[in-house]
Amino acid sequence: MLKIVQSRYLLVLAACALAVSACGKSDEEKKPASPLTDTAGLLRYVPADTPYVFGTLAPLPDEFMDRVEPRLDRLLGAYSRMLGAAVSDGLAESEGDSKEAEKIESVVQELRSLMSLEGLREAGVTRESTFIVYGNGLLPVARVALSDGTLFDDALARIEAKAGEQLPVAEIDGMPYRFVEDEGNRLIIATAGDQLVLTVAPDNLDEDALARLLGLKLPETNIAQTGELLDLAKEYGYMHEYVGLVDTVRLADTFIEEPRGLDALLLDMAGYDAGALTDACKSEFRSLAAIAPRIVTGYREISAEKIRSVAVVELRDDVASEVTAFVSPVPGLGRTYEGLFSFGMSLNVQAIRAFSDSRVASLRENPWECEHLVDLQDGLFAAHEQAQAQPVPPVVYDFHGFLAIVDELKGFDPSKKQPPESIDASFLLAIDNAQGLVMLGQAFIPQLAELSIEPDGKAHAFELPDMGSGAEKAWVALDEAAIALSVSEDGETALPALLAAEDVTPPPFLSMGLDGEQYYKLIGDAMRASDDEEMSEEMRAAVSDVLAVAAEFYERLQVDVTFTERGIEIDSDMTLAD
Repeated sequence: MLKIVQSRYLLVLAACALAVSACGKSDEEKKPASPLTDTAGLLRYVPADTPYVFGTLAPLPDEFMDRVEPRLDRLLGAYSRMLGAAVSDGLAESEGDSKEAEKIESVVQELRSLMSLEGLREAGVTRESTFIVYGNGLLPVARVALSDGTLFDDALARIEAKAGEQLPVAEIDGMPYRFVEDEGNRLIIATAGDQLVLTVAPDNLDEDALARLLGLKLPETNIAQTGELLDLAKEYGYMHEYVGLVDTVRLADTFIEEPRGLDALLLDMAGYDAGALTDACKSEFRSLAAIAPRIVTGYREISAEKIRSVAVVELRDDVASEVTAFVSPVPGLGRTYEGLFSFGMSLNVQAIRAFSDSRVASLRENPWECEHLVDLQDGLFAAHEQAQAQPVPPVVYDFHGFLAIVDELKGFDPSKKQPPESIDASFLLAIDNAQGLVMLGQAFIPQLAELSIEPDGKAHAFELPDMGSGAEKAWVALDEAAIALSVSEDGETALPALLAAEDVTPPPFLSMGLDGEQYYKLIGDAMRASDDEEMSEEMRAAVSDVLAVAAEFYERLQVDVTFTERGIEIDSDMTLAD
């Protein structure tokens, strides 16, 4: 059998592809006030003490699905071509026999037939489907609500027929399931009624534990009953249908406390003994986990016009309070621009240095006692001593951030390896003593040296050296706290406006915006024109097709990372294309 891919793994890939493609509506039933407290829905399988859970618990809005489904169908088609190219490349490089290659190609063709909206519907995955991924203890479980469980079984059976072999089948409490076994672990694929269940478990897990893992035996208390996810949604303003949670404290406790349930069996099989940890180790591991106790994620809007999601790495109150000082105001940073691309960041180097010094000093005064943390602690001390021994130039402390805005690259065609004929872009550097930096530049750039530039925000034009960049003239302006450059035709008015832009509160640490259509088209053209010998022409074309469809999905994407009293917040705002 060919080493690069085996039929049984293609069967598993089919199941996984169907699972992750599920998004939409479940069967119409009388629902509680919130799907997050629906004890009859998918959350009934999720233990109250799960360390992680992510789910689409209710339909995506019809107006949204109506708009994206045609593009989703084209995207699935593009991924189908990419899969075909990947397998073709692998077969070409292998030394397997031709009959095995034919069988693999036959399996791939059957799998590719599923990679469309129609193909998914024929396998039971529709816009009515919902899904959830969670931890039954440490073990991951994915559940997908299907329109009809027999449709999925039939689809998998067709792929098995093409492969000329069937996945092994076992049974638990009268429910058959397929599995792939590898090095003592099983990837389990089961249909429980009209649900697809995917999970991973040790091959010697006893029947009672396996029944709990597959949901044949429900947890004594599920997460819907606790109201934890509902509280999370209310706190962060999330839609109740789509939320996610990773509880790092619970994950740590699994290894610190005496494990229970499936974790007790799993860790015992692994030879792990929590009782071997000293009290000092337990205390210090708990303290480290509490620095970032949870990661939460959810959506605040899903409509025909926009998708907005917010993820938060929660930080301990004292840490979060100090981290908010890590950023500085940068004019214009965090605002939405209409051009091709914008990117910027802000830093308060002095605050970051003070935080590091304070935390290391505290650790030196009260060092960790746990033997498992000794190497980490020694590494922190050594890195801090090295940093202290290297003088930091004053200009580093003067730096507060930057913002780059690329409005247009006229005539740029990566497919023909044609550089831009002209560039419309601006750059702002937030720095103390901006005038001193300009004077330094004047010492090296004669065109700048001819100008008398004051920190008054006024723009001054100067000729650029001929470097083949497509830009012949530039503008420069500065005030007391920033310097701005532009190669835009309207630089004379754009730069003063950029310098005078109001600060966003709180200032972002990172901010990025892009025009989806232009950006992905450029990347796709560059991929198609690439002469990378490690990727076949067929694969480059397939990846370019994926990027071309991605360009049709959204008009603009804006991502901002901010430090708040709650922690590190990542706000993604995607405006859908017409």
